[in-house]
Amino acid sequence: MCIRDRSMPLFHIERIAPGLGSTPPEELEKGVQNSESVLVEMRSEGKNIRQVRSFANMDGIFCIYEADSEDLIREHAERSGGTADKITEITGEIQHDTSEQ
Repeated sequence: MCIRDRSMPLFHIERIAPGLGSTPPEELEKGVQNSESVLVEMRSEGKNIRQVRSFANMDGIFCIYEADSEDLIREHAERSGGTADKITEITGEIQHDTSEQ
């Protein structure tokens, strides 16, 4: 088990989107490309924000971002036309492999 600290704050973002699972893949890809374009634009403005990973289910998307502040997460959501229904700062990371005994 390993506990790591990060230099830039890490955030969990919950984006509620009922019915997301029935969205055609090409529509989802448009949203992904739009989000990434906004992130690139924000970084070109000197803003520290980076998407680490995203997960989707039938009713939403859950993302992990590194950013200097929660305000940058909200700015990204606003500029990309998305949502950030719940933002939680992650204060530590615990890594483990339960398959090892």
